[in-house]
Amino acid sequence: MNRIKAFIITALLLPVAMGCHRVAEPQPRPTAAAGYVAVDGNHFVLADSVWFPLMINYCVQLDTDGSDTTLVAAPYYTPGTMADHFAAIAAWGFNSVRLCADRMADADVGPALGHALRCVADLAEDNGLRLMVLLRTPWNRQQEQRIATVLDSLADCTAVWAYDFMNEPLYFDPEPDRTKNNAVKLASRWRGLVQQHAPHQLFTIGQAEPIEVFEWDPALLPVDFVQVHTYHPLRVASEMWWYGRYVGRPWMVGETSLPADGDSVPTEWQATFMRESFACAVANGAAGYGWWEFQDFADGVNFEAQYSGLRFADGTVKPAAAAVADLKNAKAANAAEHPANYYNMLAYSNMAICGRVVDSRGNPIEGAVVRGWNDDWSVGMNTYTRADGSFALCCNDICVHFEVSAPCYSRAKFNAHPMFEGAEPDPGSLPQRGREYQSIDYKPYLLREESMLAFDTALFAIPELRATIPTVRLKRLVASR
Repeated sequence: MNRIKAFIITALLLPVAMGCHRVAEPQPRPTAAAGYVAVDGNHFVLADSVWFPLMINYCVQLDTDGSDTTLVAAPYYTPGTMADHFAAIAAWGFNSVRLCADRMADADVGPALGHALRCVADLAEDNGLRLMVLLRTPWNRQQEQRIATVLDSLADCTAVWAYDFMNEPLYFDPEPDRTKNNAVKLASRWRGLVQQHAPHQLFTIGQAEPIEVFEWDPALLPVDFVQVHTYHPLRVASEMWWYGRYVGRPWMVGETSLPADGDSVPTEWQATFMRESFACAVANGAAGYGWWEFQDFADGVNFEAQYSGLRFADGTVKPAAAAVADLKNAKAANAAEHPANYYNMLAYSNMAICGRVVDSRGNPIEGAVVRGWNDDWSVGMNTYTRADGSFALCCNDICVHFEVSAPCYSRAKFNAHPMFEGAEPDPGSLPQRGREYQSIDYKPYLLREESMLAFDTALFAIPELRATIPTVRLKRLVASR
């Protein structure tokens, strides 16, 4: 790349859904039948009353020991049976379970799985619980046909309120550079499948974070509601604030947690995080709240995977489980102003790369997501645009690769070498150049130990060293409903 102080732009404005051709709009849903959960405005309703899903994630697998196909609890959920676990979940105060049944082989998806899920739904209903069922993603027509038989088996089961057809496309989509158009087409097929085979149940996709907007745009996808997964305390309030203002759809938290081992992270902190993240979700307009997960997994790939449960690996219950019943009384969060770290989420302090995002007529776009990477793509960072379309991407290394999009807008991918206001810094002299999300500890930023989401505002100031890149233009798209 030419390092002289001249802009190098190779912007690609991708022709995505509705901008070039219109995707067929799904037919309106029939009036919700008695006993089923429906969407009304930004809320869920059941029997003409607002229903707020307070949900826990629960993993299952196929039992292949017997002659029948049955679903059993994940093997690390010990002691107790699924019946014991569902009784405990209900006693804690949850009213919904996201049943993670997506790790099935193609051959296992069909009528037998539908029957097995029906048995789990009956068990849930016996405990006053409703199920959101996460299924194996149907990438082709044959897989869709298999999923259709599962939907047929559960269509008249009021205990099943929603289907999740994909967990976190950002991480698990096999297509590395999917267009928005293609994502909308896939989701439209999947929603049509649910409408045809389970017309009274809802359809969603679990999203990992706001940068999903680059491909699986939550404002374009024809889902009944947006489901959000957010974890790291430095990210939670900022991401909820963004989802609550810019996706234009009913949304809920599908997964969140603070991993707590009782040693490096006290279990009381986990309970505090639950209360505060719940209050934050509600303050930002969430229609539901879900926790990951039922029990710790000692063999998880990282600390988050190992200690996010409400029970330790030996089955001992953590204090956060007792906090569930009191969530409705959680102190309301203040969502009138954006969080202290909204524009500099991870407290980068070396420099800020500034620019502006506008539409095809030059009007500013608020809430656009801006992502930058350093030269070798080893570190990426995000920010959002302000009301005037401006942004300041805070970073510790010079970013030269960029991606920008906004809900219901096209996507721009380009390379640009920023123009600094003064002397360009020597990259080798920049402190903490390799600092990225997974290596950032939230504890030094806490304003007070008794709060997991209150941070010292001064630590997230926009750095004084500034550089600029050219204005980015995006094309307005039309969402299908």
